[in-house]
Amino acid sequence: MMIYKVSYVIPNHAHPGAIVNQTTMPYVGEKVRLGDVWCEIIETKDLLPPHGEFAYIHVTCRVVPAPEPNIVSP
Repeated sequence: MMIYKVSYVIPNHAHPGAIVNQTTMPYVGEKVRLGDVWCEIIETKDLLPPHGEFAYIHVTCRVVPAPEPNIVSP
């Protein structure tokens, strides 16, 4: 199984970003939660070629409003 070591960066924002191991490749338009901040991915780049079961990815994000919670009717 491929492990993606993802570096999340939020330019011009106080949030420090994050480095996360995950099993799915991040994609442009995906919304992710980094701590208490919701972000939308606007760019992805390979940092290095994949090595064995590891891929190294750089992601640039922008802050977005938190998604609406799913409301389930009884």
